[in-house]
Amino acid sequence: MTPQTENALRAVARKCRSEILKAIDGRPKSEHDRIITTLLDKHAKTVQCLPPGTFPAKRWLSFYVRQVDKEIRQ
Repeated sequence: MTPQTENALRAVARKCRSEILKAIDGRPKSEHDRIITTLLDKHAKTVQCLPPGTFPAKRWLSFYVRQVDKEIRQ
């Protein structure tokens, strides 16, 4: 994966993470999975052509959202 592709994925992941945090704030944990899945689907459409063909875009985005979250929380 090129650095440009990775940077683009990370930028979308940061935006997706912030929307997830806003959406789940104050909601019961039973609703979190549905909310997160919906937002990942929405943002995965914007990066569909970027990641290598090994995994779907949603899986790559999910990975980068977790990575960005770890980096921010440290």
